[in-house]
Formats: sequence, C-alpha cells, structure tokens
Amino acid sequence: MIEKKTEGLKSALDLAMERLEKKSGKIMALSDDQKKALAEIDSQLKAKIAEIEILKGKQIAEARTKGDVEEVQKVEAQKLADIGRARSHAESDKDRVRGGT
Repeated sequence: MIEKKTEGLKSALDLAMERLEKKSGKIMALSDDQKKALAEIDSQLKAKIAEIEILKGKQIAEARTKGDVEEVQKVEAQKLADIGRARSHAESDKDRVRGGT
C-alpha cells in the first residue's frame, strides 16, 4: 500500500495521489489477471490500429495515384474514425476489466 507521510513536505506523487483519491475515490490495486487482461487489450488495439493503417493506407495510395483528392480526404477521415472507434472500444473493455461498468 501507499505509505502516508505525516510530517514535512509531500512529494508531487503524494499530492497527485491525494487529488486522485478525492476525485475518484479510493484507488484499488489491480490483480495480476487484470494487468494481463489490460495488456492483452492494449496489444489487440495496437494490432487493430496497424490493420486500419495498412488497409486505409493502401486505399489512400490508390486514390492518390488516380489523382482523386476528394477520395483521399474521405478515406483519411474514415481511417481516423475507425481508429477512434477502436480506441473507444478498447477503453470500454479496459473499464470492464477494472470493474467500472
């Protein structure tokens, strides 16, 4: 557990932890299984983003070759939206692992 200092100045970490506790409630340590699950979610997210980058990058390159500026912009917007959805989904999964809904 985190040792509380009763005398003297507090470190920046102690102050940050206190603010976080006030804002979010008591901080719970993660179990090894939770840490592994979070790492797996991160790994899957990185793979999904790489997949999106490759697929959309190919489509962007094809559109550029054709000189279709509108298509390039459309695919780039789709790429950003897809990456945003993947990140949002991963954060939802992480919240479930942590026990927050």
